[in-house]
Amino acid sequence: MNSIINIKTDDDKKRVEKLYLEFLNAWNKTSSDDKKEWVFSSIKLFGKLTLRRSKGFVKALFGIISFSFSETVDFGKAIYKNNAYSHIKIKKIQFFKFVKKAREKTINGAKNVIWMLKNNPNEAGPLIVLGVLGFFIGSGGFDGDEGIPDLDIAVGGIGNHRSIFFHSIISAVFLETMIFSSVKAIKIIHSNLDENHDKLWDDILGYEKWAEAFVSGACIGIAYHLMVDGTIQGNKAYVDLPIKDLSMETHNTILVSNSIAEGIDVEKKLNNYGN
Repeated sequence: MNSIINIKTDDDKKRVEKLYLEFLNAWNKTSSDDKKEWVFSSIKLFGKLTLRRSKGFVKALFGIISFSFSETVDFGKAIYKNNAYSHIKIKKIQFFKFVKKAREKTINGAKNVIWMLKNNPNEAGPLIVLGVLGFFIGSGGFDGDEGIPDLDIAVGGIGNHRSIFFHSIISAVFLETMIFSSVKAIKIIHSNLDENHDKLWDDILGYEKWAEAFVSGACIGIAYHLMVDGTIQGNKAYVDLPIKDLSMETHNTILVSNSIAEGIDVEKKLNNYGN
């Protein structure tokens, strides 16, 4: 994998050039009908992913608003009835139940990973590594700095930081579309490759699940990054929202809603790949 990711030596550069020329040559041999089919399927995939995430965003946004309103009303009623202390105590118990349930899910997930590594290490190992790699590329790390959302700085400078096109589900849609459209393109051109082509093309066809693992990890990373930006680092507004003069709380709500929407989409993603 290092020889693919790190382009440091002359051999690495030569391999990248060879891969590019092989793809270009095979693409030129591909029929117009196949190319059109690829374009339309990519557009269809982009639309499908956008719609799926948009539904999740609306659901998350209204969920946050509804929850906030409900909690405010309930707390107001508790104060009116002189039951504020009891209300807080109940919420504390509910919170610890939530934490306990989340902890149990985490432990069960870890057990499943360990089981997979023990029983099928050849398949599970690369998937886990690529998932973790995707997470760190998507999030930028546990501090939520850099990563895919912060590419807005690389594109437009520091003044473009917190662009809605990067700090939202939009970046995840583009990432997922790009990865799977690329895999589909390789499937289309594979039969047109020269006989002595690089074995990477064969590996990609044989390990499509690797792409799924990477994309899932990256999207979880994006969701994590957006959650950090909307909470811990919630002191920076979007720079390019069409509606101006929104409160910081509104900006943070949009960030958190995007994070939740992307998190919701991960499960749907795993259920829909390959369909």
